[in-house]
Amino acid sequence: MRRASDFLYVRLYKTLKEQILTGLIKPGEYLIPENELCKHYGLSRNSVRKALDELHKEGLVVKKVGLGTMVPADVAIQDGDRKKLRIVAPFPAYFVDYGLPLLCDAFKHKYPHVDIHVLNLPNDTFAHSLLESNRLGFSPDIVLVGESQLSQFDDKRLFADLGPAVGETIGALYPALRRPFCSGSPVTAVPVTFSPLCLAYNPELFAAAGVPAPRADWNVDDFAEAAQRLTSYSAGRIDCFGFSMFPSLNRWLVFALQNGMKPNGADNRSMIAKALDRLQDWLHRKRIATVYTDNKNLINPFIFGKAAMTLTTLFEMSTWQERGIGFAPKIAPLPFGDTKSTLMQANLLMVPNHCADPNLSMEFVRMALQEEVQQEMSGKTPFLSVREAVNRATHPPDYMRALNIGDDLIDNNFFLYELFDEHLDQSDLMAEMGLFWLGLEDASTIAERF
Repeated sequence: MRRASDFLYVRLYKTLKEQILTGLIKPGEYLIPENELCKHYGLSRNSVRKALDELHKEGLVVKKVGLGTMVPADVAIQDGDRKKLRIVAPFPAYFVDYGLPLLCDAFKHKYPHVDIHVLNLPNDTFAHSLLESNRLGFSPDIVLVGESQLSQFDDKRLFADLGPAVGETIGALYPALRRPFCSGSPVTAVPVTFSPLCLAYNPELFAAAGVPAPRADWNVDDFAEAAQRLTSYSAGRIDCFGFSMFPSLNRWLVFALQNGMKPNGADNRSMIAKALDRLQDWLHRKRIATVYTDNKNLINPFIFGKAAMTLTTLFEMSTWQERGIGFAPKIAPLPFGDTKSTLMQANLLMVPNHCADPNLSMEFVRMALQEEVQQEMSGKTPFLSVREAVNRATHPPDYMRALNIGDDLIDNNFFLYELFDEHLDQSDLMAEMGLFWLGLEDASTIAERF
């Protein structure tokens, strides 16, 4: 299995190289210090240093003792008569690595005279970094964001109205995607792919333990029984858990949604308390589940065969093959309650008002939503199309139902900011829940914070 550090330092190397060669970091300028690179990109110091060493080997940076790492003044910046399309995206963003290249290839096929450059900015400070880049004279042509980064932009007037460019296409999108992003005017962001939160399982571990594969109608008791049987011990310690999850709001909240939680629901606190109490039961009383906290480095026990089931997204799953996962995971229907509901995440495109060529930028957005492009993406990558008809034609009905988007189930799903204030600070909430995940605070105390 490929180490997470090996996987991530290459991504940082490519990110910084593109920033240098396209002039975002100019000749003669210093990179931000190593400790800041670690913080911004969520990487270890060793990974950052390996990325900088690769840049140094290529002559793209030099290290000045006591001063830092600088781009040499004589570095040749890419230029010429060819048109350029600069796409800025957050780091990390799984769709950028495994889905966006397909959209870029489709665009370059029609416009071979255009060079596309994808530049990454830190995920946690994406909006601030982009605005700071604009202040320093760098203006991208396309901005790709997740819905969490979208909420970082207080002033949407910085971005063009995409309605005139994609107006006819909006009607082909799922209503649950039009509702939060394209229902008003102006339309400053349009989704190009999305993922529901889903339950992945390891069929090999199920078979080895003699546990039947999840059925379409299994329930929470079936899930708990399977997790119990799939939890195994060696030399007095657990060496494989039945279930693993990342302890963030955009994961565990699905337990409350499956038990009837809705936007502005009067009984939401009690549903959150019930959901968290059940989780604590699995984690600390029955010890059939575990949580992992290193999400940026992709340390999920599931992909190492150390957990039989996990909550995930299609975005996250797209990295597993690159990481060398040793089995073919499958998707099971979410069994945690009587309400067929889950959370969703999306990737969206925006066009800054001050981009170099608005017509070219609008054409990229328009092409990304075209039926044939969405069909190719849905058929050749793990990512879903935002066009309902495309997904229906590409994926089997059982798979769509397991993802909670078939048979109009998607209408029961929500984005996190539809349930809470869009400025909710998830990192603060995770810090406040630290004692809970250790089993030292009860569920009702946490529920009172909502």
